[in-house]
Parts: sequence; C-alpha cells; structure tokens
Amino acid sequence: MRTPILPFAALVLTGTLGLAQTGPPVANTGGNVGNDYVVDCNNVFAPGSALTTVQLDGSASYDPDGTPVAFWWFEECPFGSFVDPFSPTPVFQVDMTGECQRSCVVELRVISGGQTTKQVFSVDVADVSPPLIYPLVDVIGIWGDDTSPLSTGMPMLVDNCDPAPALGYVDVLVPQGGIGFPESLIERTWLATDCMGLESSYLQRITLIAPTGPAGSSANLDVDPSGCPNFFHAGDRGTIDVLLLGSPEFKAENVIESSVRLWIRTQPNVMVGPSVFTLGDVGSISAGQYGECNSGKPDGRPDLNMSFNRGTFTNQLNLRAYAPGAVVEVMVSGKLLNGKLWATRDSIEIR
Repeated sequence: MRTPILPFAALVLTGTLGLAQTGPPVANTGGNVGNDYVVDCNNVFAPGSALTTVQLDGSASYDPDGTPVAFWWFEECPFGSFVDPFSPTPVFQVDMTGECQRSCVVELRVISGGQTTKQVFSVDVADVSPPLIYPLVDVIGIWGDDTSPLSTGMPMLVDNCDPAPALGYVDVLVPQGGIGFPESLIERTWLATDCMGLESSYLQRITLIAPTGPAGSSANLDVDPSGCPNFFHAGDRGTIDVLLLGSPEFKAENVIESSVRLWIRTQPNVMVGPSVFTLGDVGSISAGQYGECNSGKPDGRPDLNMSFNRGTFTNQLNLRAYAPGAVVEVMVSGKLLNGKLWATRDSIEIR
C-alpha cells in the first residue's frame, strides 16, 4: 500500500484523555455494507476525465479506555486517492474515466496509546441509475413539415457515470379518425442507454394539422398586416392584428371563431385567443411560403382579421424573453364549420 510520509504530529486525535492503555482501539470504517462502501457514481466530468467522490466516516472509532485516537487511511488503488488521509471523515476520490464500475481496497488504521488497529475494506463504485432525459416539448405543426429530430428537437441527456449515453428513437404513426382529427400523429419514443445497459425512455408527440391550402394558399397568415416585415415591439400597448386571408381552398368565413388559438411554434402548450374578430376583404395572398409578406390589395374574398390585446399577447407568449433581432414563428390553428382542423403560420422579428 502507498503510505504517506508525514510526522505523527500531523495525525488527527479525537477522544478524551484516560488512564493507562489496556486494550487496542476499535476501528469503525462507517461503511454502508458491513465495513465496505458501495455507492453510486456521482461523477464530475471534465474534458477527458470523470471523478466520483466518496465520503468516508471513521468517527465512530474509539479507544475503550477513552484515550485519544488518531486516523490514518491507506489505499491500494491506482485510480483512487484521499484528499486528507488523516481526517476522521476523509473524502476518497475515484477516477472513473472510461469506466462504469470500479473497486478499491482501502485500509483504516486507528492509533491510540501506542497501539494500532487495522481494518481493511473496499470502496465499490458502480453506475446504478439510468440516464435522465430532459423533457422535450410536444410539437404541433403543419402537414408536410419536416419531422426529423433536427427539426422537432433532440433531448438532452445526463447520466451520473456515463458522459455520453447512447440515444435512439422509434416512431409510431397513430391512426387518426378523419374530419375533426389531425392529419397525422406521431408518437416518438426516445430511448437512452448508459454504459451499464441501464435504460430510460421519454415519449414525444408530433401532431400535424392540415394546411389551409396548397402552395401559396398555405401562407395566408399575416401578423400585423400594416407592416412588412413584421417587426414586434414588446413594449407597445393597444392591440395587434393578425389577418387570416381567404382563398379558393380556404373560406375564412367558415372558421369557427371560438376555436382559433395562437401560439409560438416552439411553445405549443401556451396559447392565446383573439379578443375581436372582423370579417371583410382587406388583402390577398402573394406569399409563396410561410413568413413572406402578403398583399394589402383586396381580391374579392372574405378575410378574417383577429385582434389581440398586445399586453396579453406579449406576456402570455413571453416575448420579452427574446433578444432583439430574434425571429419567432407564430402558429394559428382552428376548426372549420365542417369540423376540419387547420393550421397556418407567420413570423415576427423582435425589436
């Protein structure tokens, strides 16, 4: 065993002064499995390294005569070391780089009145906890959107021992019932596996709703139709208009107003509804894709203008959290009189 060379005066003494020594001290390692320590990884990761710390506790050691005791901890472990080998409660560090389980042989020496008691034990570190998958938001999009993880998001993983658990996923297409249901529902199960084979899973739902029409007819949403591009000032007051343009494929007059909801594409769980609806011919579709500007020239088809309280719009959607210059995609969905669900989108730039 590697023995630190320090003067005996450096040893920590505990206990009370007593009479003459008549028996050896008692060594108590404080182990959680007999004398041994069996612990889960608690790695602190740095580039190319991983270190688990184990708190040892020999403070229950004593001398039956009440004389003070000193502690000296030794290790026979090329990947383990003590922060302070003379402490009653030392921290033992185990290098877990590239490993998910390791065992070290350790010895506690309790010294009192010229007598020494030795206790050999082990410190066993193993990964017994599965990886943690940080939740992903469910996705609500439009039929035809890219549903690859690059677009819908990949979860973050944390494991107490493995710096890079394996990650995969399986998609299951859930059949839908037609009118009144989404076009598609994908249940994506993410599976994370660490170096001990421990697994955890997380279910993400990707819901795709019918577009409002083919090609340019799909890009019929205009946030703040008075300006182009759509600059949004979070500090402004009053109302903000969102225009839903009618087309031959999409009759704005058939929208059930109470069904309309607006949200930020990356935050589908937080929705706001318009406070005022106005039907009239105020523009025409000229955008070729989502986010482009539409024309303010009437085309003879009814359009649905939706007014939102700007304060509610800003606060509910947490728009002050975005940095100036950020481009935020806004989704709007609803239901037609025939029960069909629809969705469309536009974008705003935070100023």
